[in-house]
Amino acid sequence: MIFPTLEFFLFFSFVFVTHWYILPALIPEPKLRKSSIHIFLLIMSYIFYMSWNWKFGGLILLSTVIDFFLADLIFESKDQSFRKKMIVISLVLNLVFILGFFKYYGFLSENLNAFLVTLGFPSLFPILKIVLPVGISFYTFQSLSYTIDVYRGAIPSEKNFIKFALFVSFFPQLVAGPIVTAKSFLPQLQTEKKIEDIPFRKAIRYFLMGYFKKVVLSDNISPIADLIFKNPDAYSTEALWLGAFLFWVQVYCDFSGYTDMAYSAALLLGYELPENFRMPYISQSVTEHWRRWHITLSSWLRDYVYISLGGNRVGLFRHRFNVWFTMFVGGIWHGANWTFLIWGSIQGGFLLIESVLKEWKAKLFPNLTVPDSWDKLLTPVRVLYASSVAVTFGVIFRSANIESALKMIHGMYIYQSGELRPYMLKQGIPAILCVIIGHYLGWLIYEKGKELKIPAWLEFSLYPLIAFCFAVLSPDGEIPFIYFDF
Repeated sequence: MIFPTLEFFLFFSFVFVTHWYILPALIPEPKLRKSSIHIFLLIMSYIFYMSWNWKFGGLILLSTVIDFFLADLIFESKDQSFRKKMIVISLVLNLVFILGFFKYYGFLSENLNAFLVTLGFPSLFPILKIVLPVGISFYTFQSLSYTIDVYRGAIPSEKNFIKFALFVSFFPQLVAGPIVTAKSFLPQLQTEKKIEDIPFRKAIRYFLMGYFKKVVLSDNISPIADLIFKNPDAYSTEALWLGAFLFWVQVYCDFSGYTDMAYSAALLLGYELPENFRMPYISQSVTEHWRRWHITLSSWLRDYVYISLGGNRVGLFRHRFNVWFTMFVGGIWHGANWTFLIWGSIQGGFLLIESVLKEWKAKLFPNLTVPDSWDKLLTPVRVLYASSVAVTFGVIFRSANIESALKMIHGMYIYQSGELRPYMLKQGIPAILCVIIGHYLGWLIYEKGKELKIPAWLEFSLYPLIAFCFAVLSPDGEIPFIYFDF
């Protein structure tokens, strides 16, 4: 069940009507009504998740039970040694036995067996056909962050299992984020929701924007990008650059489109999710790019990996290692493939270099300021640099293996002849332009404060026309969200 489908529309319509109208009519007492709504949303969230594979409902329940009880033991105990044992058990169960087994066992067993064979030993590790549960990285990180926050004393343990289970499994953001922390979501469960407080225009705008990104842009160009990445030897340098840029569009529109629709669905139920994207392709450095791209993952890695390693409160070498290693973990988080490990290492390398250069500038030229006129001239150069890193090394992220990635990057920078079909340009260039124009408009609205003033009557009267245009521009088949695999 994915957002831009009739199946989800019917599912969400039932949830919305029951949440706001049927349950309040049946249960007038406020406290009991709020509890009933939480139970109803929890049941619907599990139905939503189990619509992919009902067996994995037990896995998310297991993750929830583990962190609910361990966090409570940590919170109630005054024995620091016991508390440390409990947080270690939580880390091991979540990262090794749940996330590690389902996501990384196949990768590790294959590579360890290959290594043993190279040394002349027989294979030791059995190869298992493991089905990767949808969104396992998202809800595992989400549940784990709660236990870590309780251990750190940032929040108390949640005594109500229903509320905690709803936090872990809340269906709008369950399978592809954004990653929500307990300290931002659990307080929202304490207040009674009122339908009068819902910003319907904002919610509808986000859903339409997300649908346009995901279905109209990403789904239409993904077959072209897939074709080029599948066989880079067959295409010209121009086609390879087009393919790299189309993946640049595809992955952004697919993922940010999902989070826009997730934000809308949560808002219509009275909950606000954190921002996950903020025009990442106007970034002027790789560091800024990661403050604008998948913001909740970057924040999670900062709060629970970088800070846990000591952050910048350690020695110079250790601090620089922490910067690199945090992004390396971000690469591993995306999947069990050498492409993700190398991509994460490269991104961490750029973050490290930029951090070192920033430190040198502060030490060697503490009073150096760039005139506004020069700064405006340098801005496009900085944006081009950050975008070039994203596009070039995005090839590694997208490719099936390292060999294919190197072939494509080689063909992008060393000219080669080959195919470039006209329809690729016809569909690809408008999509690229849409993202560029969208980023500019987003910059004006969200960062320059230019309000979009449209009369309500005009906006609502345009919705049928927009829906018709989307229907005409939508491709025939359904294409799964990219980040469902993460």
